[in-house]
Amino acid sequence: MIMNQQLTKLTARRAALIEKAAAQRRHVGLSVQPWRAPISYVDRGVDLLRRIRAHPLALATGVLLLFRLGRGRLSVWAGRAWTGWQIYQSLQDRRPPPRE
Repeated sequence: MIMNQQLTKLTARRAALIEKAAAQRRHVGLSVQPWRAPISYVDRGVDLLRRIRAHPLALATGVLLLFRLGRGRLSVWAGRAWTGWQIYQSLQDRRPPPRE
């Protein structure tokens, strides 16, 4: 009988703690909401820096092409390069992980 009372108390305490944790998660979610957009910009910047670090030859080639082309054809080739980069990234995302 004493065990049943303790079990009932523990069950009630557990339910109260679960509800309290849910309320705290909601509060934290609402508190963080205004920071989501600025943090996403920072995440994009960090991702860009990581990609540049991973592919320095691609960056150097792009800069060399920009200087070589001049201003007249720059916007046309920049659009083409951007499209090519997006295609390259989508293919990288689809590539299966390396086998061990």
